[in-house]
Amino acid sequence: MKKFLACALALTLTSAMFASCGSSDDSSSKAEAKTTTTTTTAATTTEATTTTAAPESTAASGTESEGEAAKDISEMPATLKNYEEASVYFKKDMDVASIVEPFAEKDYENDESHVNLSVEELAGVPMLKVETLDQDDQGNYKIPKIKFHMEKLFEGHEADLEKIFTIKADVVTKAVGEFTGDDGTKSLVPGNFMGAFVTQPTTGDGENDWNDLYDFGEAEWTSEWGSYELTMRPGIKDGATFVNSTEPQYVSLMRWGIPNQADFYIADLRFEDEDGNVIACANFGK
Repeated sequence: MKKFLACALALTLTSAMFASCGSSDDSSSKAEAKTTTTTTTAATTTEATTTTAAPESTAASGTESEGEAAKDISEMPATLKNYEEASVYFKKDMDVASIVEPFAEKDYENDESHVNLSVEELAGVPMLKVETLDQDDQGNYKIPKIKFHMEKLFEGHEADLEKIFTIKADVVTKAVGEFTGDDGTKSLVPGNFMGAFVTQPTTGDGENDWNDLYDFGEAEWTSEWGSYELTMRPGIKDGATFVNSTEPQYVSLMRWGIPNQADFYIADLRFEDEDGNVIACANFGK
């Protein structure tokens, strides 16, 4: 039965995950992720003009495989791919609002949720916590959308912005409320983690481009947490790279709606040049 449900979910994710985004700070609605309790990983990567859907897999990090037991949150730090050498780290005493903020799309009247942003230690690692606050009429949690101010992360060395070829983020999802399956079974799991990773460089006239470079789809149905590395490469697409400017420019991240409460945490951001060298952010290192 698990394999049947997994195949059904994979087909659902492949056919109904994504809609187009806007070209400014506002983005259009995305399809809400609704699932049954099962095991799958679906990933869609959009880099330049190529979109590739990965086959069903039960081997991805943080995803249940046959007979796998739940993992304790103490195992989480070892799953972070970039924490040893990242560009941006989060500290409990930092002014989060100065570098990252929620979108404010039409005053949150549509699918977008208010969010609470804070720095919280998870298994001993200080991370940016993104807490979704709003639910829709069906009781599903709406879409959290946040944007990092690149001009502030690179303040004083803006020339490094145009060197960015690859952007990575270690993200952890953690269930707060129980997920209820179609059969009524409840479990404390984050379930689907699906969304978009975007660059918004300045156009030079007070506006920002919109480059949806990575549409991701992962899931965790065994443990109360899941760990994922998000990667996009603005360097391979014209107009997706940042420019040497003090005007607002953004890296944006959003997760589609889910039926149960599950926060997500960003452990780090890593910026690399074309040769894979880490580009430091002077005021946000360890």
